[in-house]
Amino acid sequence: MFLAKVKKRVVSTIKHEAYDGKIVYVVQPVMPDGTEYGNEWVAVDYIGAGINDIVVCGGAPGVAKSVFKIDLAPIRTLIIAVVDKIDYKDY
Repeated sequence: MFLAKVKKRVVSTIKHEAYDGKIVYVVQPVMPDGTEYGNEWVAVDYIGAGINDIVVCGGAPGVAKSVFKIDLAPIRTLIIAVVDKIDYKDY
């Protein structure tokens, strides 16, 4: 799992049926202090996130298949929580 900031919504008129009815975002991994790092990811929203939300992303083989109850789910990363607050202290 990792923290990320929702950056952009992905729009596609032609897509795998596993993505039908789902919102897909580009997310940018962030540190707990909000500093962006690494490469952007594509993640399927599972909980109603929005642009600029800080979210928890994660996934594992078979998770999307189980969550969305579909036979084939070529989905690697899910947005699984919207972060309200991070109690962060740099030691």
